[in-house]
Amino acid sequence: MTAATTAISGPARVDSSPLALARRLQPGDVAIVDALDLDKRAAAALAARRPAAVVNAQACISGRLPTTGALVLLEAGIPVVESAGQDVLAFRDGAQVTVEGDSVASAGRIADAGSRLTLEDVEQRIRVADQDLHVHVASFTATALDLLHRDADLFLDGIGLPELRLPVDGRPVVVVTSRFAGGDEVLARFARERRPVVIGVGDGADAARAAGLNPRIVLGDIDSVGEDVLRRASQVIVHDPAGRDAGLARAQAIGLSHDDCDASLASEDVALLAAHAAGASVVIVAGGRDGLLDYVEDRSTAGAGALLSRLVASGAVVDAAVLPALYRHRYSAWTAWGALGLAAAALLLAAWGTPEGHDALAGAWTWLAETVGGGA
Repeated sequence: MTAATTAISGPARVDSSPLALARRLQPGDVAIVDALDLDKRAAAALAARRPAAVVNAQACISGRLPTTGALVLLEAGIPVVESAGQDVLAFRDGAQVTVEGDSVASAGRIADAGSRLTLEDVEQRIRVADQDLHVHVASFTATALDLLHRDADLFLDGIGLPELRLPVDGRPVVVVTSRFAGGDEVLARFARERRPVVIGVGDGADAARAAGLNPRIVLGDIDSVGEDVLRRASQVIVHDPAGRDAGLARAQAIGLSHDDCDASLASEDVALLAAHAAGASVVIVAGGRDGLLDYVEDRSTAGAGALLSRLVASGAVVDAAVLPALYRHRYSAWTAWGALGLAAAALLLAAWGTPEGHDALAGAWTWLAETVGGGA
């Protein structure tokens, strides 16, 4: 058999969101997702967990935009089947799945014929899509201008933003979005040392908690957020730009004290702007968007809203991905003095082990004892 037809088997892990799936994916699993135009960030999160294969119910690269998610997976040596149809999403989580060629099967059920991707095919489709990118950028720009005109009061004056009840002025804030995959040691160390206010956005609140961060504020659709995380938060702000009531119903059902926000922006952008308006010294976004394409490929107004929000708060916003290049571990005074003390002790022990050093230290000790004794 060729590499393209060799059968690959493993337990199915099913989630429409690649980033949510990446948090629980284990090496050897078969990742099953539902993502049109799989983006680079989501693919990298999946690749880091080393699945046996990735199966996408939709096209990984539709040709609309030069998305590179499939390329990231293939270059990592992970087989990819795209356009496998909605049937794969019905596979039972944990059930054994076999991927052979274009076929995906589990428990006797065979999904609609997908397409096993190759590097050559993906590279060619990216080149073709790249030729039309300027058209999408122009359309994106027009959408952003319309949005700015419609919501100028919110962007320019902060009207409609929720008021953060925790003291934020002059403090660092970390906004953890649902795209945060965890495993960021530098961010965790920054949080331990600088004690920022952590805002968990929707499912990002659970991701923050799992990463050792403490989301003091939870903002967004709380319908699927763990109850323990919600009750530990100092403030819960229910927000859904689509106008759904699931989060509000959840809050009422569990008797949770909460605030409401009806801004039309995505929750992560509301969190960013609210922190900036409250005077945060810096806003670190964990799980932010990755470059222009990540904004443009969002066919809703969310991409335009995200870019405008970044522009409004541009002087205070940093992506967690660049934190390792900007932040250095800060040692306490006790740590520094302790290190100096250990170094001095090591030098003294080394000197004591030589005849000359032994005599010198003995003479110094005698002199010190006589000096102190004479003074007494």
